[in-house]
Amino acid sequence: MLEHVDTSRFKGQKVGVLLGGDTGERDVSLNTGRAFVKALSEAGYDVAEYDLPNDLGRLADEKPAAVLIGLHGGSGENGEIQGFLRMMGIPYTGSGVMASAIAMDKARTKALLNAKGIPTPRGAFVPAAEFDANAVDEYARTVALPAVVKVNDAGSSVGVYICHTPERFAEAIAGVGELLTDAPTSGVLFEEVVEGHEFSIGMFDDQFLGAIQIEPASEFYDYEAKYQSNTTEYFFVEDEDLLIALENIGRATYHALGCRGVARVDFIGYPGDLKVLEVNTIPGMTATSLVPKMAARHGIEFNTFTELMLASARI
Repeated sequence: MLEHVDTSRFKGQKVGVLLGGDTGERDVSLNTGRAFVKALSEAGYDVAEYDLPNDLGRLADEKPAAVLIGLHGGSGENGEIQGFLRMMGIPYTGSGVMASAIAMDKARTKALLNAKGIPTPRGAFVPAAEFDANAVDEYARTVALPAVVKVNDAGSSVGVYICHTPERFAEAIAGVGELLTDAPTSGVLFEEVVEGHEFSIGMFDDQFLGAIQIEPASEFYDYEAKYQSNTTEYFFVEDEDLLIALENIGRATYHALGCRGVARVDFIGYPGDLKVLEVNTIPGMTATSLVPKMAARHGIEFNTFTELMLASARI
């Protein structure tokens, strides 16, 4: 698997890892990035660590041969850093500017996927400029309880509320309102609650890495379940029909957004009724992260997978 990747491309050259950022996902990014730095150092690379945005000037001055992006959320995942690297002529890992921007915008991702016939939960979007934290009753009419209320352009399940009662819905409206920004993608997404299991599939270029069923101890796969819990359970999908369905929908989603490199597609539902929740163009790479689990099942240990990611860097 992944024989198409030439791991000799950047051997003997200075490479970089981008990490940190200034979003609520900074701690996860630091864990991801430092795991990359350790892996590449152990593989013999001369690795520079760039904690953005503070090290942006140094990155431009040093201009490494390639960078592995370990940023999550914000300008690190929405196409902005990808655009900067492209202008600088620095090859980088993951999806390009357009795919990164679309994937970070959940509402536009839904619209694009729905146009392609790829199912997503029914919902409505309110841009940040039009959002009114006092209009609880108005928003309650857009989607029936139980409902999901979430920030449109956040990752790692930050700013996601599952609401079963009017009181929780009002709490969600107040909570997401505090997380909105003046970014053009900022806003609030209201969605139906879809019953079923949570699944995630991994792609590396056009290669399917596998599918995992996630069983969090909490109500859904939130930030704590992803990065802090020891009780979340993971099961590789073995049922052939379900695996084929997840691969086919996941691959179609990956191509619809124009992704490249490593990406993860998240689903919810039951066999025969699967809906895409979102696309993550820079998946986490911590000890509990899903994509490293998928790679390991193919016999690709973390250090090797990190080198493969670096070697896939493109402008």
